[in-house]
Amino acid sequence: MNRIYLSWGMGVESNAILTRWLTDPTSRDFSLEDLTVITAQTGDEHIDTKTYCETHILPLLRRNRIRLVQVARAGRYEADGIEVLDDSIHPETLYIDGAYKLSDELLFAGTVPQFAGVHKCALKFKAFVLDEWLSQENPGPYRHAFGFNADETSRVARSEYLTNRRIAFGFNSDEQKRIDRANIYSSLTRRSFYPLVEWGWSRETCSNYLKEMFGVASRRSACVQCPFVNLTSEAVGRLNNEPNQVARALLIEYTSLCLNHRSSLYKNCSLMSVLRAHDNTAAISAFHDLLNRTPMATYRVRRIMTSRGRGHRCTQRIDETTLDELLATKALKAVVSHPDDYAIRVGFAIQRELNTFPTREEFYVTAPTNVASRARYGIPWFETKWTKAGQATLF
Repeated sequence: MNRIYLSWGMGVESNAILTRWLTDPTSRDFSLEDLTVITAQTGDEHIDTKTYCETHILPLLRRNRIRLVQVARAGRYEADGIEVLDDSIHPETLYIDGAYKLSDELLFAGTVPQFAGVHKCALKFKAFVLDEWLSQENPGPYRHAFGFNADETSRVARSEYLTNRRIAFGFNSDEQKRIDRANIYSSLTRRSFYPLVEWGWSRETCSNYLKEMFGVASRRSACVQCPFVNLTSEAVGRLNNEPNQVARALLIEYTSLCLNHRSSLYKNCSLMSVLRAHDNTAAISAFHDLLNRTPMATYRVRRIMTSRGRGHRCTQRIDETTLDELLATKALKAVVSHPDDYAIRVGFAIQRELNTFPTREEFYVTAPTNVASRARYGIPWFETKWTKAGQATLF
């Protein structure tokens, strides 16, 4: 018999699949003895997800002696591997703190998750982790179920695994586009199947089912700093209960805005503006307390824009002087960015030209010390590009 693996995302769809499998034998064509549940912890999950799952889902796993494996990325590089946080048929705790956090990665890079292209955060902190654990487990032929949330079309992570398998995806019956996209990866050694589609269950059906089973519906599984959530009243209200977690999300946004004043957490607004609009003073106060405890340094930031929305950045920490000293000794134009949110003081040496490419900008700013001195292809490579771009602007 093939092993069955469920990638448990801890959200509505995967909770519904798992709950029905464990309580309704007619919903599955396998024995529970063949089921293993695996989950990847990013380190930044909402606390209420932990509470819900420990209250309602983990007891079901213990009662049925289902193996739950919790894994996380161990470090910045894939060579650092993964860390198994827990592997048990009697799971008591959901280890949402992970190991190496996604927020650690964002603070190191001085950025927020990017909207363009694939969602690299999901690939690095979920797909890679699950893929790596499965390759170490080496289960042979197996079926693998995914419980992606219905409204998060971009959360379909890569699923090319190395062994013969039939994979089940937790797409609901309204997600034909996601199904078509996932089927691209099907092959002679992989046959995909979709339990929620077979059941005819939508996201609303899943939510209603969980509420009927447990008396309360499951919430969306997501990192607190996730920019891809819909800012509904429920989503904004959720932030009121997690001031310390939201404060760290604000620190991520603040750090990103220090290095790129166009790079707020959400596509069209900042997290800070959302909190101010909804009078979330607890999270804002927690952020200012966190910021006061955060070591700061001066950074030189240079950016070459090769076309609209595309370019290269070089960030270099300067330890020998402060921004105030630079403003007093260099011919810098003092600017305050995001005055209503963070009031970030910036000293511009070069301000970019709008709608002209290539163009450059250079400025100095005070930012948290966790940001690395780096450029994507190395600082020497960037220096060559910077010089060439500067020569081009002369003509």
